[in-house]
Amino acid sequence: MRNTLHKFLNRYPGEVFFLHADMWKWTDGNYNIINCGVQEPNMVNIAAGLASQGKRVIVYGVAGFVIYKAYEQIKLNIKGWAENYGSVLFINAGANGCYSICGRGHLLDDDALLMQALDIPLFEPQDCSTFVRTTKEGLQHKGVRYIRLGWDNEVWKK
Repeated sequence: MRNTLHKFLNRYPGEVFFLHADMWKWTDGNYNIINCGVQEPNMVNIAAGLASQGKRVIVYGVAGFVIYKAYEQIKLNIKGWAENYGSVLFINAGANGCYSICGRGHLLDDDALLMQALDIPLFEPQDCSTFVRTTKEGLQHKGVRYIRLGWDNEVWKK
């Protein structure tokens, strides 16, 4: 649902910080974008700093990388601290196995258990409209949420 995420962000220029660990650019939008490269723990610390100042932040990355590499930062800096001041949405692509050809690091196997241990609500939208609604609602409240994404499977509706 990467295309849906991109269109969603363009509707909220300047209102949401978008941090990602992609290997390619997301520079054609009108939103606050920070490409952290393959430094997921640092990306989560940046998100914690922004949220601690009351900002709304989306952290985007492929499936297991953000959750597994930055677990300590999520546990210590997002939970119980930054979540009290702003909103942080972890949006992870690849929950449907679409990146399985890329190796184990791109797969999810125990992320639901990790979110449960951290008391972070997990959402799995099955279509674009549910994803947009879940994201919109998540950004309206302080706290942290985890959204698993798969393929875009419906046409974007305005």
